[in-house]
Amino acid sequence: MNPDYGDLGLTVGVVMAAVFGMILVAGVRFILAERAKKRGFFESAARRLKGSYVPSGIVSHHRIEFLIAGRPAVMEFEPSGDDRSGRTTVRVPLRGPSPGTLHILREGFAQEFLKLFGAQDISIGDPEFDKAWVVKATPESLALRVFSPERRTRAVAAVQRLTGWGDPTIEVTRDQLRIQVRDEILSEGGVVTLAKSAQEFLEFLQVPSASTGIELGEVKTSPDSTCPVCGTTLQDRPVRCESCKTPHHSECWTYVGQCSTYACKGKRYVA
Repeated sequence: MNPDYGDLGLTVGVVMAAVFGMILVAGVRFILAERAKKRGFFESAARRLKGSYVPSGIVSHHRIEFLIAGRPAVMEFEPSGDDRSGRTTVRVPLRGPSPGTLHILREGFAQEFLKLFGAQDISIGDPEFDKAWVVKATPESLALRVFSPERRTRAVAAVQRLTGWGDPTIEVTRDQLRIQVRDEILSEGGVVTLAKSAQEFLEFLQVPSASTGIELGEVKTSPDSTCPVCGTTLQDRPVRCESCKTPHHSECWTYVGQCSTYACKGKRYVA
């Protein structure tokens, strides 16, 4: 008897469809389980910070809102993708006028990035730290306040505890303190560590040094004259956030990946 290849093909097709369906169901279950696991982590981390987890409209974007020294703070988690690295960012608004601008980045790319705009590296008096990190401040007395002799050890420790993650940066702009690492932090210990460094830097910014004899001069920063990322003069044709119109150097926008103004979620700019 000749085999009925039509029936055989139909049978194979049914089996393949069944297998594909099982794989698809298993994949969906895995994705849902991972999302639930991740959501559970962020909810637990939010409790550690005595804050609240705020899911975003973007499935993979997460946010924790909490308080640092009585100020509303936000920690944002951006996962890695095919064309970008993950990021975790803490933003804390400053009360009143900023005492200046401050940028602390790792040696290497940071050196070239800051020097591109004529920024000068500041030595804080710790040889190992000065070798590994770039510090730029306007006025320079702000850096001397933060790293004053009586709290230099704590300030250095607050920076160095971020070294386990990629490209850590600490920035003080006109209206906020911002700490960012190029990793999506997925451990409660890491979340607490990032929040601790932000809390300590707020303290360093608020408490004037009594022993250094430094008098802070007037800081002249405005949206029309300086870049909120690097704190240096805006020349030529800056780019502006499409949402809030804050100007940036195009290189600074690319480095940060979005508008640097607190609470602005602008991802696009206009020339």
